[in-house]
Amino acid sequence: MSNRQKLYINGEWVTPHGTETFEIIDPRTNTSVDSIVLGDEQDVDAAVAAARAAFEGPEWPLAERLATLRRVGELILERVDEFTAVISSEMGSPEQFSRAVQVQFPVSVLNTTVDVAENFSFDEPLGPSTMAHEPVGVVAAITPWNFPLHQAVAKIAPALAAGCPVVLKPAELTSLSAVLLAEAIHDAGVPAGWFNLVQGRGPVVGVALAEHPGVDMVTFTGSTAVGREIAARAAATIKRVTLELGGKSPALLLDDLDDEGHKAAVLRAHGFSLFNNGQTCAAWTRLIVPEHRYQQTLDILRESAANIAPTLGPLVSATQWDRVHDKLTRAIDEGATLEIGEIEDAPSDGYWMAPKVFGKADPKSEIAQQETFGPVLLVQTYTDRAEGIRLANSTIYGLSAGVFGADQDEATRVARKIRSGTVHVNGLNTNPLAPFGGMGQSGYGREYGEHGLREFLEIKSIQPPAA
Repeated sequence: MSNRQKLYINGEWVTPHGTETFEIIDPRTNTSVDSIVLGDEQDVDAAVAAARAAFEGPEWPLAERLATLRRVGELILERVDEFTAVISSEMGSPEQFSRAVQVQFPVSVLNTTVDVAENFSFDEPLGPSTMAHEPVGVVAAITPWNFPLHQAVAKIAPALAAGCPVVLKPAELTSLSAVLLAEAIHDAGVPAGWFNLVQGRGPVVGVALAEHPGVDMVTFTGSTAVGREIAARAAATIKRVTLELGGKSPALLLDDLDDEGHKAAVLRAHGFSLFNNGQTCAAWTRLIVPEHRYQQTLDILRESAANIAPTLGPLVSATQWDRVHDKLTRAIDEGATLEIGEIEDAPSDGYWMAPKVFGKADPKSEIAQQETFGPVLLVQTYTDRAEGIRLANSTIYGLSAGVFGADQDEATRVARKIRSGTVHVNGLNTNPLAPFGGMGQSGYGREYGEHGLREFLEIKSIQPPAA
């Protein structure tokens, strides 16, 4: 039996108590890649017990933790071709995208996390007292399918750096890359119990982790609906929870852009809306432009869609394709105009979908309020800048946004008025030191850099004797 049919618990590959199998389908071809065996509540108990024993056992010194994490990154890069091929086969990302974004970028995030931890003051003087930053405890990391390695590394690296053992539950659709990650972690010499992998369904393994009394913290990336349930279940034992949830992110193009600047901004915004074929929570899926530029914007997008379409991968699964398709038909039913693209029939040889652009939607309609999670962009218009800002802030979400303007200072002032955890001004820059997370129903907590490390630390005040 290969490791793909096993779980990784307490430093060993073990046979699951669960017996249900889950077939991994290549979304590019609608053909089987392999299958995994899903764990159950007993497997969660074993993994949490192992993590708990590691946390309460002999100290794993900080310097050793960080050196081991760096070795994990090196081992991932030594197997970069294998990671790339596996993620492309289970998730559908084109191989060039998989290599750069799905594999190499997570290693950059891991190394940045180690750099931050090496320079972090775990003990800080505060007057006569000492403020100690100590690990929160056992962490359950529940990760999605759209960036499977990245989402796992972005949680595991700061957790281990902080001194927190981890139980990882990856999305079933992309569990094969999680097996490769577990192999790298094992080969790097992470001590038994400090990392555990339990594949399984959310309503079984995810719920068991959220409710488990031996888990001190749950960190989750996924839909807002599931995030609400996890937070509610974790509340019974007062767990710390971080949630990185959905988004309906805007790109606001200001009215001081000339034709050339407007075109450049439209192209940049459209490209990011189609990042990972639109299966990105932070993607700018609403393009907000001055009303008089509506037709001009569509002309630019029509050419952009034709250029980008050949570079896109498929949607991740038949279920996801159906969900996006249903949202497209509902958008038309609710009065939105499909300006670019068409509603395709269900595919049989891969879950492919061409780019779509909608316009003239009711700001309160589903297409304007809820993420589609596919290659779909909505163009909205405003008559004055205040209305543009109101549109940008008109959803329950606040994960990511972009503001483009000819006057950099003015664009930055507008960015400060956008209720979003991240706002990019006149470009798109990913800084692994900058905190990432949401406002509103996009969640709470931050990833990356020092702020991401702090999420896994408790603060203890150590008081000296009274004078």
